[in-house]
Amino acid sequence: MHKAGFGQVGAIVGPVIALGLLLNAGAGAAPSTTFAVNGRSIFQSGKDLSGVQIVARKPPLFRSCAGCHRSNGSGGVHLPGGAVSADLRHAALVKKQKRPYTMALIERAISTGIDNEGKPLDPVMPRWRLSRSDLHAVAYYVYRELK
Repeated sequence: MHKAGFGQVGAIVGPVIALGLLLNAGAGAAPSTTFAVNGRSIFQSGKDLSGVQIVARKPPLFRSCAGCHRSNGSGGVHLPGGAVSADLRHAALVKKQKRPYTMALIERAISTGIDNEGKPLDPVMPRWRLSRSDLHAVAYYVYRELK
C-alpha cells in the first residue's frame, strides 16, 4: 500500500516561523486564536475564514483535508490506487518519526507533495494552492492542534 499524505521521516527545523506568524496574525481576536481557527476551518471545510474554497493544482478527490484524513486527522481512509491516507496527528508526525515533521515540512507536503524524507507523496495527495497565510494556518493546525 502507498501512503497518501505525509511520509515517514523528516529534517528538524525550528518552529520559530509559527511563533512569528502567531504574533502577526489577524486583528480582532487574539492572534493565535484567529490563526488556529482559520487553520481548523481550512482543514475541516476546505474554506478559509473568508469563505474562500481552497484549490489544488489538479482537482482533488475531496474539497477539504478532513475528507481524506478524517476530522480528527487520524487518516486510514482507503483511496484509489491502493493509497491510504496518513495519520496527521502529532504523535504520528512528530513522536513516531526518526526525523520529525516540522511546520516547514508540513507546509512543503501540503503545497508540493514532498514528504519529510524529500520523496514525492502519492499522487492522490492534492498539491494545494494556498495563500502564504492560509498555508501557515493549516500547517499550524495540523502540527499543534491535531492530537
